[in-house]
Amino acid sequence: MLTIYVARISTYGRIVATVAEEAGIAHETIPTDSKTEEHRARHPFMKTPAVEIDGVAMYESSAICPYIDDVYNGGALQPDDPLERARMRQWMAVNDHYVFPLTEERLTLPRLVVPMMGREPREDLIREALPAIRYYLQVVEDRLSEVPYLAGPFFSLADIFMYCTLVGVALTDEGRAMLAETPSLTRWMDVVGARPSLQATRWPLEMQAGV
Repeated sequence: MLTIYVARISTYGRIVATVAEEAGIAHETIPTDSKTEEHRARHPFMKTPAVEIDGVAMYESSAICPYIDDVYNGGALQPDDPLERARMRQWMAVNDHYVFPLTEERLTLPRLVVPMMGREPREDLIREALPAIRYYLQVVEDRLSEVPYLAGPFFSLADIFMYCTLVGVALTDEGRAMLAETPSLTRWMDVVGARPSLQATRWPLEMQAGV
């Protein structure tokens, strides 16, 4: 059993849950306030997700996901070829350090979450971020115009990380417009999003929007 302690709506919580689905292991998601002292014991930097699996506590998705895949899925989501594995790690890092922070803070949260809280998003901040977001999407588009998946010929952890980030972008009007300019990325999103693991972890907003 995998227990995932995570914010109620969480890209990285979904990433971990998707890897668990790929591995065929039971998992439970516990909505968690990351600022509590109880959670500090799970994650000393007070972020989510943190997990417990078969008595092992762990934090940071980039460590959790390969561990689950190695121990419970025979490493099926990690290429055997050293170069392809390096590419997988490269694209996981691209998502973690560039694509996710910008799209989450300057598009996905303002457009999807802030209105749920009864607040108005900062339209100026969204507008300022759109050129950089478009550039990041084009970088991913360029890669996927060369290969079917981010690591190369096979589906990997990198695809789960990037898809779970970009599906939030696809739920916004601005994101849909930009994705219409990236045919290879759009094809990849259709293929990856159809996997049973990602269907099983869909957000209610995806179901409502038909994404």
